[in-house]
Amino acid sequence: MTTEISANPILVTFPPSLDCELARFLLKLYQIDYQEKPHTLIFCPFATLRLAGTVIFPLLYGESFKLIGPKPMADYFDQRTPHLRLYPQDTAERSQVESDWVLFNQTLAFATAKFAYYHLLPYREIMIRPLSLGTPNFEAKTVRVAYGVYAGILQTLLGLTAQKAQQSLDQIRKIFDGVEARLAIQKNFLVGNQPTLSDVAFAVAAAPMVLPPAYGGPLPSFEKMPPPMQAAIAEMRVRPAGAFALRVYDQHRGRS
Repeated sequence: MTTEISANPILVTFPPSLDCELARFLLKLYQIDYQEKPHTLIFCPFATLRLAGTVIFPLLYGESFKLIGPKPMADYFDQRTPHLRLYPQDTAERSQVESDWVLFNQTLAFATAKFAYYHLLPYREIMIRPLSLGTPNFEAKTVRVAYGVYAGILQTLLGLTAQKAQQSLDQIRKIFDGVEARLAIQKNFLVGNQPTLSDVAFAVAAAPMVLPPAYGGPLPSFEKMPPPMQAAIAEMRVRPAGAFALRVYDQHRGRS
């Protein structure tokens, strides 16, 4: 059953962005039918600027709203879809969810992005597809022709160095430690007795490190990953926190 909120809203994305994947996941959970319009990294901010006066993506817009980023999407639809509540009613639990949003959507997601991009960007032939899949032909061509420019922008934006990549992996391990300590008590969910935004935010931020089959963005296959990525993914997938992220995807992202 589809929630009648706005007819066929448009989701503007940069395909490999974790925020864009989180938006896809949330819209799936809230049962919102939408049309995705992907753009490459250079062109996506121009699209969102033209449509909503911002360079931030993802952008979801319809007849009655313009929602910039996944958090405003969750805030908006959680009040309007009767079948699902990702924010707990309990004050303390809601406060925990808000805290988790910062930890997972910002700290963890930034760490996984830095670690993954540092190891993947040197491989042009592997990365052309994730950086251009589904985008307009002209934009996709610019990725093939000027890959070095795109890679350089990402390296600059993320401040990629070998030291920061290692620090990011250490941070990922530390956050996984914390999640596992909570799961040892909570068992099935990070907050309360039902799925919340905490579970979804963690699963998406951890996704590049565990490669869920239902992941909605373009990622290289495990077989194509360079050895440092393969080693980290193999490590994270067998950890309880990694298994939890995979379970969240399996139980919620893959549902029809």
